Amino acid sequence: MTTVYPSMVHLNGNLMAAVDLETTGLRANYHEPIQIAVVPLDSNFEPLADVAPFYSPIKPLFPERATKQAMHVHGMSMEDLVLHAPEPGRVADMLHEWWERLDLPIDRTLIPLAHNWAFECKFLQDWLGIDMASQMFHGHARDAMLTALHLNDRAAFMGEPTPFPYVGLKNLCAKFHIVNANPHDALCDCLAEAAVYKELIRYEI
Repeated sequence: MTTVYPSMVHLNGNLMAAVDLETTGLRANYHEPIQIAVVPLDSNFEPLADVAPFYSPIKPLFPERATKQAMHVHGMSMEDLVLHAPEPGRVADMLHEWWERLDLPIDRTLIPLAHNWAFECKFLQDWLGIDMASQMFHGHARDAMLTALHLNDRAAFMGEPTPFPYVGLKNLCAKFHIVNANPHDALCDCLAEAAVYKELIRYEI
């Protein structure tokens, strides 16, 4: 018997989840994910009360490839990651085990909600492999950054001022007075992304 979650009806048994990665740089297949969070959401875009999010550091196999800018942005210690974070293969296994425990209906999975999903998706596919990434994450991703850009286009088309001149997560949090407790921490960014997306879909131009 599968688990029934308080998800939106039109998701047809799939479950929306905020997804965020921190990485050692911008180039998938060269730089690496070093932290991941996946937060299942209810129909109000709040974290599911009875489901623990997936949240883990990931040991980089090529720490020498990390860019100074990336390490400065998220502030993680490369030494700590190398010494204490689990290997990427182990984290992938842990993520898949966590996903299986969600006990979703057959042929149903997680619909990712991200901020710049194109970036996150490339790193996920490179790390997990396309087959595993596709098994766990649905192709109909939601993207708060693209939603803001859509609303900008809509406003321009209607002759209205641009509502979101800057569409970074930090900028949109400021726009909607959303507090991100620890920016560039994957779990905190997931929570911020969900809150931002909730504001965007009810935004009226």
